[in-house]
Amino acid sequence: MFYERKTKDKSLWHIVLYPIGFIFYFLGTAGIFGFPTAFYAVGGVFLLISVIPFVSFWRTRNAGFLVVGLFQFFVFLVCISAPAAIEDKSNAGMILGFIIAMYATMLMSGYQLLNRKIKWRGQEIFELAAMPIEDVGNNYTARPRPAGQTKVSKTEMIRFVDFITTNLVAFAFREDNRIVFVPVLPGKDNPYLFGLKKNYLEDTWIAIDYDGKVTVNITEKDYLIFKQDLDFDQLCESLGNLFIEFLELSKSGQESKIIDRMNALRLSPLS
Repeated sequence: MFYERKTKDKSLWHIVLYPIGFIFYFLGTAGIFGFPTAFYAVGGVFLLISVIPFVSFWRTRNAGFLVVGLFQFFVFLVCISAPAAIEDKSNAGMILGFIIAMYATMLMSGYQLLNRKIKWRGQEIFELAAMPIEDVGNNYTARPRPAGQTKVSKTEMIRFVDFITTNLVAFAFREDNRIVFVPVLPGKDNPYLFGLKKNYLEDTWIAIDYDGKVTVNITEKDYLIFKQDLDFDQLCESLGNLFIEFLELSKSGQESKIIDRMNALRLSPLS
């Protein structure tokens, strides 16, 4: 199915720059301090960054992050084992096991990545919300808008929140009388996961209270990711209707259709 993209593409330069940076870091450290120190230095970096996927797994219960964290941890073990194995071949047995585990978890991580299982789906949310809107006009206003009504029990809401969080559709803030969902763009998740963002007041959000009232707020920053100045009232209403539709699918046990709708957009899994 062909459709016209309505959000701007994100630069993918970071995909190239990260590995190049690691190569220069390793070679630079080796040139100054020697190869054993370079292995330890790179291993230390991988140990540090492995904290991110492990925290992501703890906060979302998305098993894909656990796989990525294990891959990075095995890279750390390979790096710190390499100097001893290079110096004395009799020490190579242990590092061989680490290498096998590293490659196995690397392949598993690649599968998770390419199948969008560890990608925050904020861009897909904005694309789906914008899809039915044809009218344009820069009528943005920085205030929440009522965006519909639905029916939901607390049990149904708990199930919906678990699904939305685990599948990285949005980050959920739980309040006494409602749940607030924040669509997270790829690469913007760490402040939420590490608790650096204590609230959603400066973010785009969709709130569903236990009486079924739906409210939407879209920030100017997120409004600017669209290629055109879409009619703001219609965009807010469409975003609210999208989450109402997702909730109805969850209530009827058809959560897989939510994932299918997002995957059907065929946005890059790497952005």
